[in-house]
Amino acid sequence: MVALPRIEGHIWIGENPMLLDNLSGKVVLIDFWTYSSVNCRRTIPYLQEWHEKYKDENLIIISIHTPEFEFEQNPKNVENAIRELGITWPVLLDNDYANWDNFENDTWPALYLVDKDGNIVYSHFGEGTYEETEEKIRELLGIQGKDSSGDSGEHSHGKSCSTPSPETYCGYLRGTTGNELGFTEEEEDIYQAPDASREGEIILEGAFFSSPEYAESREEGATLSLSFHATEINLVLAADVGGAEVEILLDDFPLVGDVRGTDVDTESRVAVNRPGVYNLIKSKDVIDGVIKIRAHEGNFRAYVFTFSGCAE
Repeated sequence: MVALPRIEGHIWIGENPMLLDNLSGKVVLIDFWTYSSVNCRRTIPYLQEWHEKYKDENLIIISIHTPEFEFEQNPKNVENAIRELGITWPVLLDNDYANWDNFENDTWPALYLVDKDGNIVYSHFGEGTYEETEEKIRELLGIQGKDSSGDSGEHSHGKSCSTPSPETYCGYLRGTTGNELGFTEEEEDIYQAPDASREGEIILEGAFFSSPEYAESREEGATLSLSFHATEINLVLAADVGGAEVEILLDDFPLVGDVRGTDVDTESRVAVNRPGVYNLIKSKDVIDGVIKIRAHEGNFRAYVFTFSGCAE
């Protein structure tokens, strides 16, 4: 067992639980998250369920928001995400990574379960093992037996899953481009698309600015494309004040209803009106294809693609 590290910081959204007798006698679930991560968002419904079921049994959930991207450091953006996701338990902003470092954490999401004596007795990194986590919560709370009132089983998008394309970053620090001359770092440049692309490599065509975190379009029609294997594609996007509109193409065609993501309209466009994650493609079957994001109005910033390989 490891003693709960010191929790630092003074910017709380919601109640500051550290004022509650230093958490003495409470079971505490620490959740490290960042709001633009799809993996973190998929964990939120389970946290909501546990909060409602066990808040009167002395379970306290603390979500520590440690940002991956610069725009996630803005408290207003975090507040908007909390409201959108329906989070009602305390959230601590960890913009300087103090708590991340105190816990020696390196993953989003990450769960740490603390017993009534203040010791970390269980941890899990990434999605999954929700049933096991809930059983451990009930054990620490002294609630006997396995709960049968709801389904806290493993997260699944469907009946069968295959390995999807890997998480793919668009900034030059962690991303890879298939453009022949690579990224022009910290400068705007005109990119020429190669004849072919490979999975895990973004392709830029037209005017783009390349930063460590993102690739930013700089003209109408500028296009970012990526070969993929998945049932679902999410992309973290942002734009300047006033927003942007992008067109989404699959193998050079607009998206149709059975593959159109939840953030794509009937004209195969996405309104980028907030910095965060956008769902671009959602299919019942695995797709092998090329997705293109084309600047239609205003300029977009693309940060990271994430994928699912589960089919119904």
